[in-house]
Amino acid sequence: MAESTTYLCPGCGAYLRYDGKQDLWVCDYCDQSYTKDALQQRGAQTADATKPQEKKETVTYDYQENIAQGEQNEDLQAYHCPNCGAEIVTDGVTAATFCVFCQNPTIIPQKFEGKYRPSAMIPFKTDKKQAQEAFLRLCKGKKLLPKGFASQQRLEKITGVYVPYWLFDCKADFDYHATGEDVMTWSDGDYRYTKTDTYHLHRNGMMEFENIPLDASANMEDNLMDALEPFSFDAVQPFDLRYLSGYLAEKYTYEPKELFTRMQERVSEGIENRAKAEGRQYDHVHSVQCNTAFQSDKQQYLLLPVWMLISSFKGKKYLFAMNGQTGKIVGELPCDKGKMVQWFFIIFLIVLAVLEILIAVIM
Repeated sequence: MAESTTYLCPGCGAYLRYDGKQDLWVCDYCDQSYTKDALQQRGAQTADATKPQEKKETVTYDYQENIAQGEQNEDLQAYHCPNCGAEIVTDGVTAATFCVFCQNPTIIPQKFEGKYRPSAMIPFKTDKKQAQEAFLRLCKGKKLLPKGFASQQRLEKITGVYVPYWLFDCKADFDYHATGEDVMTWSDGDYRYTKTDTYHLHRNGMMEFENIPLDASANMEDNLMDALEPFSFDAVQPFDLRYLSGYLAEKYTYEPKELFTRMQERVSEGIENRAKAEGRQYDHVHSVQCNTAFQSDKQQYLLLPVWMLISSFKGKKYLFAMNGQTGKIVGELPCDKGKMVQWFFIIFLIVLAVLEILIAVIM
């Protein structure tokens, strides 16, 4: 027997969802909303009350582990929804989900116990409507976008997900070598001269980095998650299960040591750019070699808010992601090849016309 938690409305008993835009827990059935403090007070009153019908906050689910056979499905678990009796199937990393039949939000606290308990989280500050609007803005004005793609009807699914991240602090001892060149040209009327001064650049030192975010979910595309940055970590809150109500959530699948190489790759470019920018500037810098020793003694596990949007067009799925805190949206838009050819010829004709005018003026 495992326990799962659904946060229920103290007024009508329906489930609550967290509305990040309002920073309230909302009941979509009786239109009541509660602040965090009010919810805590109602919960305490319910715990002390003698009326059985008021003790609604924690719901127990029966579940069966490993319901499917096969190497890829060994972590599947089945739960029975107490609201409609349907079977909810989830994998080993999903810690907050929905019943697909009645949409009852379900939180599985056991999956956030021990080492899997996040130290902190950033709650959602945007809602589903804002995610829809951000998608339409992303499509607006794109001349090469296929006709009909920029439509709300193309959005098959919009899901709020708390994505597991590791925040790395690290130190980097670097030894930077490169060749710098200063180029000077002049003319005496008959000849044009070029003088190139070459310098060997050598810089070394130590840099410190804080709060380097790396998503720790095997289900998320790393490039997409990286492009969502930055997050404002000033808004970090202590981990609280109530913020998960109405969203999906995952526990991490990658340990920090498995992300160490990714962390190095992300930091290395910044180290080289900073080393190049220090001291005197040159016209050209090439033959760069930068040897760096990395050390990370601190990693913090937390959940960050992401809206995942899936759009379908001509049988192909397109995935977009929106930062649930800032509203920044990223994703790859399709391109109409026919429109691309048309614009190529239009630009070609414009350039050709400009060249003809210039030639006519010169002649």
